[in-house]
Amino acid sequence: MKVTLVSSTPNPIRLIADAARITHGKSQTYQSDRYYLDLLYKIGHFSVFEHVSFTFFIENISRACSHQLVRFRVGVSFTQRSQRYTNENGFEYTIPPSIQKNEIAKQLFLQKMEDLQQSYAKMIDLGIPKEDARFLLPNATDTSLFMTMNYRELIHAMELRLCKKSQWEIRHLFWYIRGLIWQSDPDLAAFLYPKCFHEGFCREKKPCSLLPILLQKKKSLFTDANL
Repeated sequence: MKVTLVSSTPNPIRLIADAARITHGKSQTYQSDRYYLDLLYKIGHFSVFEHVSFTFFIENISRACSHQLVRFRVGVSFTQRSQRYTNENGFEYTIPPSIQKNEIAKQLFLQKMEDLQQSYAKMIDLGIPKEDARFLLPNATDTSLFMTMNYRELIHAMELRLCKKSQWEIRHLFWYIRGLIWQSDPDLAAFLYPKCFHEGFCREKKPCSLLPILLQKKKSLFTDANL
């Protein structure tokens, strides 16, 4: 898996703050930009967050992962490598950690991938169109895509996919994405956490060990902001 931050909105917090100021006719010098970011988050006024967006190039994730990813519909755009037009001869694939750790399961998995690679190549040699030969390809097949997502939807996506109950691959993907945003703008990354961070409690029967840590982070965040 490889994730690259391709582009993002310049001066995102200034843009968010200015959008909020205009709603009450305030000048650009009224309160600090960070004050507005914290205030808007705390009162749940997320619409202005939609003015800020990030574009990522995501490589070598499985089709199983991309199927979960493209379920996000609002405030997000995807452009994915097409199996209809791309020759997937010798396709690369992702092996789940649970299979990696079990030698018997791993050998079964590798053998099946080799069989499918050979069958796909034979289909192409027989003149079968790529759009039909792709019916052989498994969910493990690697893919690449561009994803543009606004900040409001990123908060929502992180709520769901950073949770330990989320599937391992897409959870890793969103932790990578969060890390890139942290490098770009730590203040925006400060609100990118699982749902328990935002709600103050866990909806699962057995909360994970992250809950008290995340709640302390949230408490410190608003203590520092004097809100």
